[in-house]
Amino acid sequence: MNSDSENECLIEEISSDEEFSSSESESDDDCLDSAGDWCQIDVTSPLPSHPKFPFTGNPGIKVCIGDSGDPLEYFNLFLDDEMFSLIVEETNRYAESFFENKELTPASRGLKWKNANKEEMKRFICLLLLQDVVQKPV
Repeated sequence: MNSDSENECLIEEISSDEEFSSSESESDDDCLDSAGDWCQIDVTSPLPSHPKFPFTGNPGIKVCIGDSGDPLEYFNLFLDDEMFSLIVEETNRYAESFFENKELTPASRGLKWKNANKEEMKRFICLLLLQDVVQKPV
């Protein structure tokens, strides 16, 4: 609940020698150092209006889903086989690099790691989604 007078007081507290200036001769470090500096602004002038970009597309769904209304069809629209292949590939790559850099103890669960596959990943993602949908008693 800040009033305009409170905002003006905050702006007036900034001294004029802290103005931000940018020139091409400054190095990147100088620009980063001055990025946190405050500058005075004119609060009396109205804000410029946002540019208006007209919508020129054709609204509506662009894929054929069918009349079944099966939630799995909608799920497959967003997470198709190509997406799951990428998720599995990156998961396995991360696990491989993680285990290379760690010294695992003989009792470590990491020694039992097996590469994931698409079917396992689909089940995992579906379980994550169902955790939010299905309400369980506390």
